[in-house]
Amino acid sequence: MMKFWKKAGLSCITAFFMTTGMVSANEDFSDVHSDFWAENEITFLAGEGVISGYPNGEFRPGNEVTRSQAALMIAASLNLDTGDRPSPGFEDVDESSHAYEAIAAVADEGIINGDDGAFMPNDPLTRGQMAAVLTRAYNLNADRTVDFADIEEDYIFYHDIQALAGADIATGYAEDNTFRPGEPTTRAQFSVFTARAMNEEYRPEPVETPSLAFFQGHITEAEAAIEDVMYNEWEKSFENDEPKVPFEEIEDTFHTYYTEELTTQMWKPFYQDGLDDYGPALAQVFPFRSMEGISFESRSANEVVISGTEPETELNNQATYYEYTLVHENGTWLISDMEGTPQ
Repeated sequence: MMKFWKKAGLSCITAFFMTTGMVSANEDFSDVHSDFWAENEITFLAGEGVISGYPNGEFRPGNEVTRSQAALMIAASLNLDTGDRPSPGFEDVDESSHAYEAIAAVADEGIINGDDGAFMPNDPLTRGQMAAVLTRAYNLNADRTVDFADIEEDYIFYHDIQALAGADIATGYAEDNTFRPGEPTTRAQFSVFTARAMNEEYRPEPVETPSLAFFQGHITEAEAAIEDVMYNEWEKSFENDEPKVPFEEIEDTFHTYYTEELTTQMWKPFYQDGLDDYGPALAQVFPFRSMEGISFESRSANEVVISGTEPETELNNQATYYEYTLVHENGTWLISDMEGTPQ
């Protein structure tokens, strides 16, 4: 059971995020402008007395958060009682440290632990460690699974990251759907995540997209349908010496799965000019069913990128990395791009 302090703040709050003195919490920071992405959360925490800036009026949002600074912030955000805590017994933290009481409190609560008898107070807090700290501090649990391209199920902080993402506290990097757990957490990032943990009003609306399994099935179905309709036309042409039907007679099948642009710019020319060269080897044009390591590369409400690698075979002679882009149009998901890069 966490021990909470009934007073308005901690005596050590003024030391948070510092190597030298800090200024009062209720202020406008000269380097945090109204259009800064984390301005609302930083202002909220400053108003709550959880964070403060430097004597020159800066907040320095891009600076890395150290483990001792994280301890101070967590202790302040939870209003933990920092008095009469047992000695944490860390060889690199003595009672003269400005963060000693906070470190003792968070260690006693099991929120931030050391390693082999050391707390490493001046080491940066990584994003993976940050996930673990906030999950423990706020008893977070994942009610849904969020796929990140760089997080495997056997990763040490997998469940913590899932809890954080499932609670819409951390969303990862949209451009490549990564969490980047080994990167240092910045002051701005830690402020945002802490504010979201403290107050749900600061949490973003969850991105509602289908599961990875849905997209896997959708792409597999698309390639099977297109392969079937094109192979039938090639077979008739090859065996019966009949001309293929005009593309316009079969294009509705393509429009079921692909955007108008991709249908017109890729599939129509291929059907008219390339199909005869492939014939029985048409399956090579559709690599998705044999791809391995399939995952989300990026994910938003209206666009996802699915990636994977087709291993080397006797037919392709080399492994190839593929990315499929799908967009949400008129209530359905359509494949808008396919790119392959030989490995």
